[in-house]
Formats: sequence, structure tokens, C-alpha cells
Amino acid sequence: MEEHKDKTHTHELISDDVKKVIQETFSKELKDPVAVEVFTKQGVNDQFNEAAVQIAKVFAELSDKVKVSFHTVGDEQAKKRGVERSPTLLIAPDKYRIRCTGAPLGEEARSFLVGLMMASSGKTIFTPAMTERIRVLKEERLIQVFVSPTCPYCPQQALNAMAAAIAKPEFVSAEIVEIYENQDLAEELGSLAVPQTFINGTFTGAGLQTEEVFVETLVTLKEPEQVSEEVTPGEPVEKDLVIIGGGPAGLTAGIYAVRAGLKTIVIEKRALGGQITITPVVENYPGFMRIGGKSLVDLIVQQAVQYTEIHVGEVVKEAVKEKERFRITTNRAIYLTKAVIIATGADNRPLTVPGERKFYGRGVSYCSTCDGYFFKDGKKVIVVGGGNTAVTDALYLHNIGVKATIVHRRDKLRAQAHLQESMKKAGIPVMWNSEVREIRGEKIVKSVSIENTKEKKTREEQVDGVFIAIGYIPNNEIAKMLGLELTDIGYIKADPMTMRTSVPLVYAAGDLSGGVKQISVAVGQGTIAAMTAFEDLSSPDGEKKEETTVEVKK
Repeated sequence: MEEHKDKTHTHELISDDVKKVIQETFSKELKDPVAVEVFTKQGVNDQFNEAAVQIAKVFAELSDKVKVSFHTVGDEQAKKRGVERSPTLLIAPDKYRIRCTGAPLGEEARSFLVGLMMASSGKTIFTPAMTERIRVLKEERLIQVFVSPTCPYCPQQALNAMAAAIAKPEFVSAEIVEIYENQDLAEELGSLAVPQTFINGTFTGAGLQTEEVFVETLVTLKEPEQVSEEVTPGEPVEKDLVIIGGGPAGLTAGIYAVRAGLKTIVIEKRALGGQITITPVVENYPGFMRIGGKSLVDLIVQQAVQYTEIHVGEVVKEAVKEKERFRITTNRAIYLTKAVIIATGADNRPLTVPGERKFYGRGVSYCSTCDGYFFKDGKKVIVVGGGNTAVTDALYLHNIGVKATIVHRRDKLRAQAHLQESMKKAGIPVMWNSEVREIRGEKIVKSVSIENTKEKKTREEQVDGVFIAIGYIPNNEIAKMLGLELTDIGYIKADPMTMRTSVPLVYAAGDLSGGVKQISVAVGQGTIAAMTAFEDLSSPDGEKKEETTVEVKK
């Protein structure tokens, strides 16, 4: 066993306040002792080796049930465990096959911490039904989830893998791979985005998967898209209000609706927070001069969960009006509700050029905070777009050590003046009057074909990555199911004074309403929608009143 001496102090990675919270959590959640074996090799990822050692020591200091030992890659223990990469951390290796290949920093620390608690108790984050489903496995499954410290969607997918390894330890092993520290492995599998999941070496999904889809994919090895269609809901649940979408608009609506006395649920198919979650820095939200998007989301969520029921990973399959109720069918449940607020936001607009879909997750990305970490240390990327998002992404990438160039189809940027000024100070170059015509490569992105539309000349640029930030397209599928009137470009027509739509007792809030795309606007619209719903449901002639007063914007 190797004896480690601290080169730096643990408080540099984890603050005293956070330590206190972890200690309190451990005292409640840790049941049996849980072993953690840390493997490092001098000269390989030294900075991350030290971080892994520090984190393990902190957790051991905070609970005598966390038993940590330190080893060297290449020693007998490493050979016994099959460890070849540095750093590697094993959780309860005599009971489970769970390893973190790379230091669990940032967002990854959360999944590591919860992984310890699951291994200690033997209980997982899965529902009993999903746990039983995993237990039918009779074949080996190696789950590899590629993650990064800045990815807000990674912890949950990592926990899915860990939970599976605990639910069926004789057949399932889980490896959480930090993408930056293991670039050779990432490139070998063609994984340049996070989270990405591989089972038995085969790619099985990009992004965060619902619990049901993850488990069914693991058990059946079917495509996630095929699996998601097969999941069936249970018995109907009655609500006053169903809010679809867990961004700022939906979460705020949930707070106000419950405070008004409405029996409410917020359902979100992905992670809570929406677009803000992947926004590096927010500087224009009242009360905060400067705050990370994920940090702001965490604060909103912390407040929302005190009031409303929230379901994450729940996908709406059908929404119809039935007599006096709306029937909302998801992959988990059927809701019979008096009113609906649609706050499903908007998704990234694709370039629709050759190679974009082929190399998505293999060098093509729509999320700089999720995937930019891989391109540190001078890798060359382009950021396509000219608005606030594109310039913010370019600044973020530049600040973490990526060589970023903006490609914009016009001769002027649309971004706010202060962002353009920051970009100029940073020396980020811009290719004006230019459009990407094709993204090329073999297993991963290697180059792009760019046309200067003014000069009518095309050239090939060698790049490692392409970040696309050219705007959004509305998530209006549910609006279409309910027959709502839409604008020419697909946004919901809603009265800005009430957020009523063309269908009585259906309201819109947030980016999907087609207004100014700002967090403060979304929060305001969520408030208005909830209060209008309360007013309409409380009034005996509420539906009639709504039919006669709604005025939708053109």
C-alpha cells in the first residue's frame, strides 16, 4: 500500500461549508463500511492524481465508514483489480465492479458521493420495478459512461451505471470515464461529447437517458429510441395542473401554483433547468452580478422542490382533451388534469449540413460547457453563429484553453455590445461572411468546408471540433397534440397579459411563447401562467371567460 503525502490542502477542492453538508449526509445515509481504492502512477495525469487522492482523503475524514487505501498502478493490487489507468478509484471492489477512471471533480464529485452511499447501503436510485428488471440479466454487461467535470447531465447518467452495477453485481460492471484525462480511450471509441454511454463497447446513447430507457437498453441491448416506445405507464393520476417543462418558467409556475392551492406536478423529460443549465455565466439576472447557469438552476430547483412535485425523465407521449379533463400520457403515468401549462422551451437549431449528424458527439456539439473540456490545451474548434450564445460559447472555450474561431454568415455580430467587447479583448478571431458547407472526418471530426459567401470561395479548415450556436427551434410537439394555434415559425400564440392560448385552460410560458428569450422573462411568464390558471379554475365560469377574453399575439 502506498503512503500519500499531501502536496496541497484538501480545502482547496472542497470548502468547509460543503464538507459540513457531506458529513451530515454521510451520517444519515452510510450504513455499512465502504472501501475506496485509489490507484495512481507518477508522471501520468499528476494534477488529477493529487486531486483524486485529496477527494478520497476528505471523504474518509468525514466518515469512519469510508475506508480508503492508496496504491500504485502496476503493483500487485492494481494487477488483481485490472487497473491500468491513472488515476482510478474503485468503490467497494470486493462487492461491486464500479470504477471511476479519472478524478471525480466538479459535477463528477456528486455522482461519486452518491455512489459511495449506494454501495454502503446496497440500495440504488432505481425504482423497485427497474431493480427487478435488471435482475433478469444472465449475461455480462460492461457500462462505460464518458463524463466531464462541467457537464450538468453527466452525474445522473453515471449514477444509472453505478446503480445497475449494484443491482446486479455478478453480471454488471460500471466504469465512469473522465473524457479529458483519458483522451486516447475517448478517441478510440469516438466519444468527444458527454455524457455518452457504451455497453459492451457498443454506443448506446448520447445524453441523459430516463431510468426506464437506460435499464431496458442495458437488459435488451436494443436501440434507446426503440426502447422508449415500449415503456408503458401505470394507473391514471388526477391533478389540478400539469406543467410540462422543468426550466425556469415551469419551475416558477410550479411554485406559484402550489402556493395558490392547486394540486400540481412538473414533468421534465431531461434535466431540470433547460438552456440555462448549459450557460457558462449569467450576468443579467436580478440579484446576481455574476453566477454560473448551473448554480442559478440549483437555487431555483431547491426552492421549487419545497413546493411542487417534480418528475425528471418523464416523456409526454400523448396529450388530448377529454370532456372536462386533459389526459396527459407519459412513459411513466397517465395524468387527468383540469389545466395544462406548456413550458417546453426550444432546442438548438441544427446547421443541416453533411456530416453534422454523423459526427454529433464525435466533435460536433451544441453545448460548450458539456463538451468544451475535452478540447482544452489548445485544440482548434470553430463556433458557428453570431448571437449572444455563440459569443458566450467562444469566450468560455477561449478561457479554458481552447483555440476558438467564430464563423458567422454576416459581416456583423448580433451579440450584445459588452460580449463583443469581451471577445475583442480576448482576441477571438471571426470568419466573416462565411458558412459551413460540410463537416468531415473519419471516426471523429477532422476538418470543415467553409464558403466565403461574399467572395464565392470555399476552403477546408483543419479543426478538432465544431460548436453550433445558430439559434433555436420551438419544442411544440405537445402544443400540436392539443391543437394550439402557432405562429408561422412554430411558437405558441399566447396573450402576454395572461399567457392563455387558443385552447381554454392551456397556457404557455417561457421560450416556447416566442417572446424575448431571457431567464427573467421566463420566470415572469411562469408566474403569470400559474396565477391565470388559478383564476380560471377558481371561477365558476372560468372556461367561458377564457374563451371570450383570450387575445393571442400574431
